[in-house]
Amino acid sequence: MTATRPRPDAVPRTIRFPSSLRSRIARDAERCGRSFEAHVVALLRHHYGDDVDIAPTPDFVIRLAKASLADIPAKEQKALLRRLTEDD
Repeated sequence: MTATRPRPDAVPRTIRFPSSLRSRIARDAERCGRSFEAHVVALLRHHYGDDVDIAPTPDFVIRLAKASLADIPAKEQKALLRRLTEDD
């Protein structure tokens, strides 16, 4: 990871999280390969519209994949799924 300089308009703040919320954020931060602090900043930036590389959960990815297949006829779905599972 690279260190970034604080922005001139950044104001340091202390935020206290309940232990259960802190644990959830810490697990998600580890999954995304970030420190706790960096992940909190990423979550806030994402919530307020900045482009942040937050990794979606596996369940979310599966829901997206299923939704993307919804309008494709069954025969074509089988062909697509076969191509996805073939070894290169």
